[in-house]
Amino acid sequence: MTPAARSLRRQRLRLGLGFAALVVLVTWLFHQADDVSPEVHHAYLQSLRRVQQADVELNAAVVSSYADLLHNYDPMQQQLRAIRREGRLLARLPAALPSSHRIRLERAVDRLVDSHQAKADDVDRFQRVHSVLRNSEDYLPRLVDELLSDPAHTASPELVRFTRHLLSFAGSGDNGQSAALADELAALRRGRPDDGATGRLGAMLIHAGVVIERRQQVDQLVRNILMAPSAQHLDELTRLYVEGHEAAQQTATHFRQMLYLVSLLLVAYVIYALVRLARDRRQMALLDAAQQRAEGQIKLYGTVFTNAAEGMVITDADARILAVNPAFSTITGYALGDVLGRTPAVLNSGRQGKEFYHKMWKELTEHGTWQGEIWNRRKDGEFYPEWLSVAAVRDEAGQTSHYIGVFTDISERKRNEARIHHLAHHDALTGLPNRLLLEDRIDQAMLGARRNKRSMALIFVDLDRFKNINDTLGHEIGDVLLIEAAQRGLSVLRDTDTLSRLGGDEFVVVLSDIESRQDAMFVARKLLAALCQPYLLAGHELTVSASAGIALYPEDGQNTSELLRKADAAMYRAKDEGRNTFRFFSAEMNTASLGELLLENDLFGALERDELEMHYQPKIDAVTGELAGAEALMRWRHREQGMIPPSRFIPLAEENGLIKAFGAWAIESVCAQQRAWLDAGLLVVPVAVNISAQQFSQQDLPQLVAHALADHGLPPQLLELELTESMLMRDSRRATEVLQTLRNMHIHVSIDDFGTGYSSLSYLRQFPAQSVKIDRSFVSEINEDGEAVPLAAAIIAMAHELGLAVIAEGVETGAQHGYLREHACDQLQGFLFGRPVPAAEFSDLLAGRRLEGLGG
Repeated sequence: MTPAARSLRRQRLRLGLGFAALVVLVTWLFHQADDVSPEVHHAYLQSLRRVQQADVELNAAVVSSYADLLHNYDPMQQQLRAIRREGRLLARLPAALPSSHRIRLERAVDRLVDSHQAKADDVDRFQRVHSVLRNSEDYLPRLVDELLSDPAHTASPELVRFTRHLLSFAGSGDNGQSAALADELAALRRGRPDDGATGRLGAMLIHAGVVIERRQQVDQLVRNILMAPSAQHLDELTRLYVEGHEAAQQTATHFRQMLYLVSLLLVAYVIYALVRLARDRRQMALLDAAQQRAEGQIKLYGTVFTNAAEGMVITDADARILAVNPAFSTITGYALGDVLGRTPAVLNSGRQGKEFYHKMWKELTEHGTWQGEIWNRRKDGEFYPEWLSVAAVRDEAGQTSHYIGVFTDISERKRNEARIHHLAHHDALTGLPNRLLLEDRIDQAMLGARRNKRSMALIFVDLDRFKNINDTLGHEIGDVLLIEAAQRGLSVLRDTDTLSRLGGDEFVVVLSDIESRQDAMFVARKLLAALCQPYLLAGHELTVSASAGIALYPEDGQNTSELLRKADAAMYRAKDEGRNTFRFFSAEMNTASLGELLLENDLFGALERDELEMHYQPKIDAVTGELAGAEALMRWRHREQGMIPPSRFIPLAEENGLIKAFGAWAIESVCAQQRAWLDAGLLVVPVAVNISAQQFSQQDLPQLVAHALADHGLPPQLLELELTESMLMRDSRRATEVLQTLRNMHIHVSIDDFGTGYSSLSYLRQFPAQSVKIDRSFVSEINEDGEAVPLAAAIIAMAHELGLAVIAEGVETGAQHGYLREHACDQLQGFLFGRPVPAAEFSDLLAGRRLEGLGG
């Protein structure tokens, strides 16, 4: 190219660069001039106002509930949900805000969210404490009136004075009276009279204790809620956001002014460039011919040599380098001046011996070509592999005049091959050997053990409750925990041992060449101790333990799969026996696991084989002692193992879905048995059937019961259903509809295990049940001296006030019987009155009841 052409090109390049710079500047100013979208700004302000409104309404709902103007807590929950929802929106700050303001806004949002969370916790505690206080305050005046107006009981002056002070305290909430009232209550309890009013007085004293204790807690919680700093934090956030928005607007205005000036400059520069380009176009027309010749020469070398991706070198007949292309310099680091006139031996790495080069030159001389893999050295001394092809160029006389070498750096391909090989045999997260490599290591360890007549061991390790980490902190934190656990495991093992990750939170250790099981036990203890050290995860110091199972070769297995399976079984035994420990494999583990699997398999055919049967446990009238009802309990009479307790097969049926079919069979079986007893002329009693959660949620229970009653012509009063609190609370609206339908069908419904779940009187009012069943855990607290169990007594009293019958289960001692009868419990059930028996034996109880009735 001529100097004139080069000058013209430089001028065009400068014009183009100047134009590009102005365009880039205009584009950048255009983006910087953009301000906060009015819609985004308005939406953010609206979120701030909604949070403020929800906070004010939350305080109002708390005060209204505290003043008994509001009789449910739904408005509080509604405002808390609104605050949490708007809090997530406030965390999404408008993108146009300056970064300095964003940092302060993010901190202000965090403070606001934290204050609202603390306030939500206080509201939750207020609801729980206030609901208990409200229940007692509702019943207290009624109990006091009944007690004082009872002609059979003469109230003492102390009792009258206490009730007057107590009612005044319950209405005013004066905390200054609480200590004096507590003393008066203690004195009344010590001097409690033993007459006909004992039941009412006891109930009144129970509720009085609740009012005295819970009123102070409620007052303090209301003060905490109303004094919460959430309003101040919201005001601070609003102020910071307004400041940030104003700063963004000012910045956008400044950049818009600059954009206007630069745009004018760009227009002027375009006009100037167009004038210059018109003049240059005329000059370039004169240079076209010379440029075409130059381009032909450039194509000759540029296409074939200069632009080749492979390194190329041309030597003379004596292997002296004449030319190299740019790729040669890129690959080797040598410029043409470094190697000109020298032989390619300058690249020799020394990894191939003389014999290698002798064969190469011999083939090149005989055949004129050679290719293969060779190791060379770059200018900086680094060794690298390359694929080299050498061709001899001969002249007209057939003599070699030049050599042309073409080579490619295959370092990346080698690394990729190594990476692929590593990924195929190692876990991507922890870098530990995977199952494929683990099996090879186990095979090698067994070969070494056989050869040296020694032992080897597998330790199967599983982190305890790892799923909780993933569910609460997220899978990313779980991955960090797995990586740290892998590093801790490696730190306590020998270099000759192998630590592998099978997947999830399961690891396997291969201990090669050990002398005895004590060696494996020592390593397992070190491993569990290392894994049990605290982890710093997401700002929390958490302790995650592990369980391990050990299988030994050759005692426990002769192949890889057998050893892994047995080590896995031992690990599960360690989990079952408390976690954070290890167990050696034993034959009993294999037998137990197989037994559970076979038992579950047999359960699928239990109905078809007619192996299920119903046993009946009597319910006794607490006052008269007569038979008042029965509970039907399912039993499984296995064809080989005999009677299987429900604690073994009911959980299996719930896991595999058989419980729905079992529940339907139970209703049908009880109705058929009641019909048979009626046909035999027996004076039958109502029989209760337990309903499972799956059956209640997935089946049309009223329709199922109606069909069973109709098929056997049974009066609905002879069938009762028992449902748990937690089952009803899963979908309270649907539960209410179903229970109301059953009530319209005259089906008696009892809430089972009452006291262990929600135990809320508001839910008892909501659900149309006829009775509650006190859980056996409360009955078992009644000792031989018949000491008071306030919660059991309170449940009986409250249930009676709602018109519900009370049944106590698990009654096993006379002291329990006497206590429950004294506190007006309606029915009793337990081993003291009879164990569950087959239908034939229960028929004898019904027959004896009929004979007694005839004799009367």
